[in-house]
Amino acid sequence: MQIRKAKGLGALALLSAAALAIAGCAPGNTAAPSANPDDQNSLPSTAWVRADAADVQDGGTLTLAVDSMPVNWNNFHIDGNEANTNDIVSAMQGGPIKIDESGKPVVNSDYAESVELTNEDPQTVEIKLNPKAVWEDGTPITVADYQATWKANNGSNPDYVVISTTGWDQISSVEQGENEYDVIITFSSIYADWQGLLSQVLPASVANDPTTFNTGYLTKALPSSGPFLLGSFDATAGIATLERNPKWWGQAPKLETIVYRAVSQDQQGTSFSNGEIDALNISANADLYQTAQNVQGAQIQASNGLTWTHITMRASDGPLADVNVRKAVASIVNREQIANTANSPVGVPAITQGSYVFMPGQDGYTDESLPYDTDAGAKYLEDAGYTKDGDSWVKDGTPLKFSVTVPADTATNIQRAEQIQADLSEFGIPVDLNTVPVGGYFSDYIIPGDFQMVTFSWRGTAYPISSSESLFSPVDSAQNYTGITDPQLADLWQKANTDLDPDSRLQTAEEIDKVLWSYVPIIPIAPLPNVYAVKQGLVNWGATQFETVDWTIVGFQNS
Repeated sequence: MQIRKAKGLGALALLSAAALAIAGCAPGNTAAPSANPDDQNSLPSTAWVRADAADVQDGGTLTLAVDSMPVNWNNFHIDGNEANTNDIVSAMQGGPIKIDESGKPVVNSDYAESVELTNEDPQTVEIKLNPKAVWEDGTPITVADYQATWKANNGSNPDYVVISTTGWDQISSVEQGENEYDVIITFSSIYADWQGLLSQVLPASVANDPTTFNTGYLTKALPSSGPFLLGSFDATAGIATLERNPKWWGQAPKLETIVYRAVSQDQQGTSFSNGEIDALNISANADLYQTAQNVQGAQIQASNGLTWTHITMRASDGPLADVNVRKAVASIVNREQIANTANSPVGVPAITQGSYVFMPGQDGYTDESLPYDTDAGAKYLEDAGYTKDGDSWVKDGTPLKFSVTVPADTATNIQRAEQIQADLSEFGIPVDLNTVPVGGYFSDYIIPGDFQMVTFSWRGTAYPISSSESLFSPVDSAQNYTGITDPQLADLWQKANTDLDPDSRLQTAEEIDKVLWSYVPIIPIAPLPNVYAVKQGLVNWGATQFETVDWTIVGFQNS
């Protein structure tokens, strides 16, 4: 399971490897992959097979697996901020900005004729919308939709349960220009990652009412503005079928239907082997990698990724409220071994994650992490008032112990939790694994803060600086599951998010990383390359780090 965030900007979380939106891409400060990929690894940014539209079959069905069906189809709502949900709705939604292979934001001509930063003081953005763009009922997409989306997400009305107000709350006005297809966005202060707000827009009919926004799309999809729409949804069977959108104005999609099936991770390998699904997200699952290698004609793809695994600690109370205890855990858990265990069996480089903001290979990445050092871990515990008593660490007569809440039937998450358990237990800190239903993992445990440790993943976007803020600041951010923050962070992120100078902005991001490592609310473990197996002939879809999928040309290659 995953959670993704790029609307606010925020991060997306995944069960096996939750993901964080993480690439800052305002003019002049794009954080694209390093020019020298050998610095970290030699994987490409996009690994799928490319084919021109003329070489793709007309028709056919693509069947893909997700861990679970959406609990809220509105992916601007906090409960809809899951990778599964965003994956399903990606063929039904779009906006003026898409991301190219290098991680750069570019204009999506299906939705806009132009997107320009027309003034820096005050910062002003003008969008010339494509007048052909309409919602699935034929209603034009206009400035009214952008005004409503802004007001729903800017925090002015607390009745809206949004992912994050970041960026939206820095907009002072959204106004009509020459006509209803001319959108003028004026900011009250500079917001460097402004393109990240323009990947999707809500219909005014949805965004104008908080009840509709919050609960109107629990069992149905948002109105489509993409090449596909939701044809049918069987919640009991866990099947969502997307069909061609008859009101779509762009290039006709090649596929006739896209079917998403809810299949547990434990069963996805079997489903792929049996031809029940056309692609398999291997991630760091060695068993799935071996399964895929035995499927005739299957192609295995690996690209750089935006997903990083971690340990999130609920640090508002209990022993983890002590920074020295958190630093002890960070020093005792062997992140290098976890990375090696996860990545080597699937044929990809094994490296650890040393930044809270950037991914390895991105400009701005520095490793400020605490090294694996059990002696240092013991010293941190002693500084926290613990003493070694036999095989246990004790304070005020109470032995130190932890629990990790784990979603059932998610092999990579369970494996990671077991390795954390083994490292800490060997050091004298017992760890219980609390297994819970996968469907309620986030909604019933993580979001309410009912856990001590969890180890899902964050999946990034192309806007790492602004999108990572909501994971750590403010303390009551909808995505700050740690329950704590550092007062320095608000000012540092304010500085970074209002700076259009790329070098200065990267320096501020490095300061942010240093502050985060000083109080360790989360322990980054390892970046996960994207590893997929796809059915023979599938083109224009698969493993990619940044690139927005063009669903009009996804399909099967002409034989």
